[in-house]
Amino acid sequence: MKEKPFDIQRRVVAHKTVESWDTIPHAGIVLDLDVTEVINLTLRLRETSDFKDIRVTLNTVMLKIIAESIKASPDINAQVVYHKHTNTGKMRYLDSIDIAVPLLAWDKRMITPVLRNVGALSLREVCTEMERLKKRAGNTHVDLLLLEAALKDTRERLFRGHLLPVLKRLWFNFVSGDRLVLPSRKERNEYYRISSEERLVAEDLLNASTLVSNAGSIMPGLRFHGAFLEIIPPQITAMVLADVQKKPTVIQDGTGSDIIAIRQIMPLTFFLDHRALDGEHITGFMKRVVYLCAHPDMLLETGDN
Repeated sequence: MKEKPFDIQRRVVAHKTVESWDTIPHAGIVLDLDVTEVINLTLRLRETSDFKDIRVTLNTVMLKIIAESIKASPDINAQVVYHKHTNTGKMRYLDSIDIAVPLLAWDKRMITPVLRNVGALSLREVCTEMERLKKRAGNTHVDLLLLEAALKDTRERLFRGHLLPVLKRLWFNFVSGDRLVLPSRKERNEYYRISSEERLVAEDLLNASTLVSNAGSIMPGLRFHGAFLEIIPPQITAMVLADVQKKPTVIQDGTGSDIIAIRQIMPLTFFLDHRALDGEHITGFMKRVVYLCAHPDMLLETGDN
């Protein structure tokens, strides 16, 4: 029987997802978004002079729609601190809307850096920053990035007095028979010659408002809804965008009569931390995201536009 020990990526993912399952009571809702007009806007913008030198994608436009919609439900843009044994907790509201987005690194492994301040940026700026983030992700060594993040977390836990858990972590990761196999010193030295402006650093993985997984771009052509996605604490929401599907839909024509038309439908699955949020806290978001998908030109009036 062949065995393959977890590398640092799998260890980090295992730790965070188990923490999510152990601590967060998940609740979910699926919303079929009619993105026909969003696709039309995306295609139009690619032909305009303002966007001709910028890559405009459906995913980037949807990130801006989600950020604008979060403004209608400000409780989403928060993190939770909860004490299980005392049954007490509090919400920490964030100053900006920062969205974690899964991207591929140079070795085709997935990492989830944060696109900052999406709510305050114009659509053009969101497209620019997204391409910059992709480029930095493409220059990133996943193992060394996660090692950097893990060491940062270890220092913070030591500062908070968590000595025994930290010693156990250090032993099992760097001394025991299951210790990590890290890149050579030569590889590390060469990697760290890359400017931190050109690659991801530990801070790029922290303090997101929410996570938006564009699973549809990873599995194009498959008709599915996101069945589950772990909310990574202290975040209180996570979302999955599935691939666009053509479906017959009832809409109103110019006279207000109902007709059946073939529309482009993108399933959005939304998960919330039920300790912090109920349905009433996300109703504004849901209504706003539907409205902006029907009227995406309004995005051109946001940010510095």
